[in-house]
Amino acid sequence: MPEDDLTDLEKRLAACSPATIGLDADAMLFAAGRASARPRVVWPLVSAGLAALAVALGVWLANERSASRELAQRLRQTPPAASIGAPAVDPTSNTKNSPLLAVHRALEEGRDPWPPQSVIVVEPGASSLPPVLGAHSLDRLLDQ
Repeated sequence: MPEDDLTDLEKRLAACSPATIGLDADAMLFAAGRASARPRVVWPLVSAGLAALAVALGVWLANERSASRELAQRLRQTPPAASIGAPAVDPTSNTKNSPLLAVHRALEEGRDPWPPQSVIVVEPGASSLPPVLGAHSLDRLLDQ
């Protein structure tokens, strides 16, 4: 920039130079580093919370596993109840007498363990509900 484009204030500011007396760059950088490394409270608290959550979930999982193992042990000790109308099947026998085939035979012979289904017959005119409106039902409503 040419000198004659500067105002009087700009000329005086350009002539000023910073004072280097008392400035120590190493001391300034050291102080800035210490200020930026202040002890923070948030991250240690978050870490402690996550560690506590991990411990709590581990304890819960261990309790669940022991409870499920105990239940499985009780189920192994209790003899299974015979199903209604189905023949007793030895699960260690060969494939000719497998449980799937035994159930299939019981169903073919009409020994279904499920209760019979009840059938409800609804007569077309016996409904007490109003008719459902359809695409052309407006004509029927106007004719009434």
